[in-house]
Amino acid sequence: MKFSFNKKDILEVLAKVQGITGRKTNLKITSDLLIKAAESKITITANDLETVFTGTYEAQVETPGILSINSKKFFEIIREYPNENICINEVENRWVEIGSGDSVYHIVSSDYENFPETPVIENVNFIEVAAKDLKQMVAVSSVIGYQNEEKRTYVLGALIEKAEVDGAEMLRIVSTDSRRLHCFDVPFQGNLDLGESRIIIPKKGLTELGKFIDSDIEPIKVGVKKNHFVFQRANESIMIKLLEGDYPDYKLVINLEDMIPVEIDREMFLTLMKRVSILTSEDYKSVVFNFTDNNLTVTITNPEIGESKEQLMLGFSGEEIKSAFNPRYFKDALNLFDDEIVTLNIKDSKSPCIVKSMKNNNLICVIMAIHLS
Repeated sequence: MKFSFNKKDILEVLAKVQGITGRKTNLKITSDLLIKAAESKITITANDLETVFTGTYEAQVETPGILSINSKKFFEIIREYPNENICINEVENRWVEIGSGDSVYHIVSSDYENFPETPVIENVNFIEVAAKDLKQMVAVSSVIGYQNEEKRTYVLGALIEKAEVDGAEMLRIVSTDSRRLHCFDVPFQGNLDLGESRIIIPKKGLTELGKFIDSDIEPIKVGVKKNHFVFQRANESIMIKLLEGDYPDYKLVINLEDMIPVEIDREMFLTLMKRVSILTSEDYKSVVFNFTDNNLTVTITNPEIGESKEQLMLGFSGEEIKSAFNPRYFKDALNLFDDEIVTLNIKDSKSPCIVKSMKNNNLICVIMAIHLS
């Protein structure tokens, strides 16, 4: 096997797949890349048993073949190699020669026959989603993470389903950790076939997918086949193995009925949340919101550090509402909007606060209230 390629053609993709090949699994070979050389192209595959990336790129192939090589070391060598044109030559006993002339590396490859099998997914009923919308979907879901010891399926993954919004069919993603919930809808073109109608995609896989979405590229094809979510563009595809399990009924949580909408300057409120967060700690994460006539008072008392009190004028009227929330969740939510003004929808001291745009309901962020002792 012998081929050469231009460094700029694959360096970026080698960087992006490090999240897949860097994940610890029961198989050591998942830290490798599978590289196939044939005709005038090379195909690079990364597979951590849950997320599979495949991309095809231009190359000068002298001798076709296939090899499995450590992803991190291969990336680091290519990144630091002094020349733009790089030659790869498999010599003997699985040793691979990288480079030529004054700069040459020799590293041992693995037995490619042990590389995990790439799922063959054919006849996918793809829909098209605008790249910027898909990137936002990934961002909305990925903000809500999980702890390493987490076992709940609905926390480990994000729900994808069809939803009707104002008479139009939309693609919806829902992400939660039981303390907050994000719901985001985007339009799509085509006939969406989700099989069981509800699918749960691992957040880990969605995070990796986000690295390959450029906002200015053409609409991206996505679909579901068997137990995989499939992303595809011209020369690259990603397959994410779906999670099995149930997703809780979230629609009651995003119901705005009987809630009081309070308009607020997004940037001003975000800055306020950043300030009060300074005095939070691992044991004291909550701040108290006190809504009174035309006023919001935000206080935090942390016996370990100190206390703070902030006041903000806003258009609220009615009975006093006093609730506690985690300010970090508001910071995460507010950063997802680009509106100057957002609404905080509140009801009583025990109900969640729902953050949304004044313009539409495409993005809804729910922050659960913390019990006041």
